[in-house]
Amino acid sequence: MEKILTLRNLSAAYDGNQVLHNINMDIAPRQITAVIGPSGCGKSTLLACINRTLEELPGATVSGDICLNGQDIRRMDKEELRRRIGLVFQTPAPFPFSIYKNMTYALRYYGIHKKEELARLVKEKLEMAGLYDEVKDELNKNAEKLSGGQQQRLCIARALTVDPDILLLDEPCSALDVKSTAAIEKMLLDLKKGFTIVTVTHNLAQARRLADMIAFIYNGRLIEYAPRDDFFDHPQQAETKAFLEGIYG
Repeated sequence: MEKILTLRNLSAAYDGNQVLHNINMDIAPRQITAVIGPSGCGKSTLLACINRTLEELPGATVSGDICLNGQDIRRMDKEELRRRIGLVFQTPAPFPFSIYKNMTYALRYYGIHKKEELARLVKEKLEMAGLYDEVKDELNKNAEKLSGGQQQRLCIARALTVDPDILLLDEPCSALDVKSTAAIEKMLLDLKKGFTIVTVTHNLAQARRLADMIAFIYNGRLIEYAPRDDFFDHPQQAETKAFLEGIYG
């Protein structure tokens, strides 16, 4: 299997409290991998390990190996790593200024200043996020005035401006209504044509609609990792079957 990201014996702890235990995964490019499991099982911690934000927390420790296209991420400059592996959080966090400035913030940081090029990229990425037609006439509007669903799509579009290899999403639809959730799901299915997506979700129906691969984590351990249909139709582990039956979660 072609792989863009490999995790080997990945473990993580906060102040000596073990949260992840020896996670091993190969993630293929241009697929959606859904990470599921009960609350507190380590799903968000897994994402934080992948782009090294966990290391910023006092008392947090990470061991094992994570490689992006064969390169050990610990040997990469953190800024470069986070350009290549973007992370969008559960609660939308637009910057407190205009939609346009949100979209051009990283582009300017990386040296793009020509107005024509900025305008082209803003349009392109907002279109990828399915947001351009909704905001094209109000790009100077404060981004915090957008609806929750629009803010989330803006944050995803903003992450796309630097053309990451991988997009990490931490429960991107958990606080959204049905219409906004449907818009984001459509966007993600379109995005996987060009990007690798790893998304945490508590919504099993959503995982079934979106994912190519399912990773089930329970008590910080990877219990089962399988193609979507195999996972839901033919689970191999007792813990997986119990989770899918709602016995715990």
